Amino acid sequence: MGNPMATSMHNALRFVAALSIGLMWFGAPARAAEIQRIISPGGIEIWYVQEPSLPIIAVEIAFENAGNSSLPEGKQGLANMVSSLLDEGAGDLDSFAFQRRMDELSISLRASDNADTFRMTLRTLSDVRDGAFELLGLALTAPRFDADPVERMRAGILSDLNRRINDPDYLLGIAWLETAYPGHVYGRPSRGTIEIVEGFTQEDFRDFVETRFTKDRLKVGAVGDVDGAEIARLIDAALGGLPATGPAFEVTRVDPVDGPAFQIIRQDIPQSSIIWGTTGLMREDPDYYAGVVMNTVLGGASFISRMWQSVREERGLAYSVGTGISPLAETSYFTGGVATRNDQVAEAYAIIEAEMQRMAEEGISDQELAAAKSYSIGNFALGLDTNSSLARVLVGLQVAELGIDYIDKRAGYINAVTQEDVLRVARRIFWGDGNATSGTLRMIVTVVGDPVGFEDKN
Repeated sequence: MGNPMATSMHNALRFVAALSIGLMWFGAPARAAEIQRIISPGGIEIWYVQEPSLPIIAVEIAFENAGNSSLPEGKQGLANMVSSLLDEGAGDLDSFAFQRRMDELSISLRASDNADTFRMTLRTLSDVRDGAFELLGLALTAPRFDADPVERMRAGILSDLNRRINDPDYLLGIAWLETAYPGHVYGRPSRGTIEIVEGFTQEDFRDFVETRFTKDRLKVGAVGDVDGAEIARLIDAALGGLPATGPAFEVTRVDPVDGPAFQIIRQDIPQSSIIWGTTGLMREDPDYYAGVVMNTVLGGASFISRMWQSVREERGLAYSVGTGISPLAETSYFTGGVATRNDQVAEAYAIIEAEMQRMAEEGISDQELAAAKSYSIGNFALGLDTNSSLARVLVGLQVAELGIDYIDKRAGYINAVTQEDVLRVARRIFWGDGNATSGTLRMIVTVVGDPVGFEDKN
């Protein structure tokens, strides 16, 4: 990433990667392992893979309907701040004591949030598992939210927000979301605003934990070298004290607004970053796997994709270009991103538009279909090389309700896709009608920079 274009492209696509977080479970490769469905003595469901080759236990926990979309107006960013505080003291341990205990045990304990879920990840050596699971339980059931760490974390978040005020890539993501989802919770900044973060109170943090960290929205995946009875005991010890139920936070089903729509946020910088996007495909949609194959050919597989070839390899207009389909709980979007010099923006996006139109008009060739299937199946099969990544997949399967046998079935879903399926899905995504024979691209396009010759798009 020493190449400045590489750095810029990484930044330009950071938002696309964030939008695609819901897909990470499905881009992860399969691993030959028996998944056990265990119900602990305390009634907690665990999807578990016993892996005796390493003395490590990894646990991934997700609370559904507990992310940024669950928050009322004026509280956006609260999940993000809570995620920074859970290892800053719990139970009888203040921040220093909690952090020192984690160091003594050499454990990794991290919290994170996204649009729909709140997550906790634990990684520990098996021989210190009791202490590790004790800390996990304290963080989720008895966080302290003491004044000193709260203000320290708040200061860090505020500093980050102040830094991002003029960050083109941050502005790009915020602007695209606000345009695609006006007035909806999915259109709000996940980190909140300076004014909102300044107003968070200890009562807000405690209310978040008490209403969202509940067993009825809990999903657990684990991988380790202990047997099923032992992992059940550990999970009960850590999570058994969670409340049984909590309130539901309604998130209405929504699609991005129909394009075409173009906006330019002017900044005096040498290159522009672009995001384009429209309605995607939900995970339960019968066309979802055809969408995966279509996206792989178009822009989802780097070196073998059409956009990569036409924008980067043939014309050298950008270091990289990519696309993705990103399903969330109540929406899905197709998005793409690129960054290029201001005087090349119009040319680069014209080529991108042409590739989307060509996909909708012609579909893909026999060779592209075979290559996309091979890539998708192989990519799914290559990288679950850690306990943590497999635990993350196990939770993802539960959240998406894909079934415990999904890993075995996925290749069959991909192989069943036909050229006709891909053509129909391309027309559905790009033109809004899978049966159309012509149409106008319905992209929402956001540009941050000072592009030349792009004004006629407005």
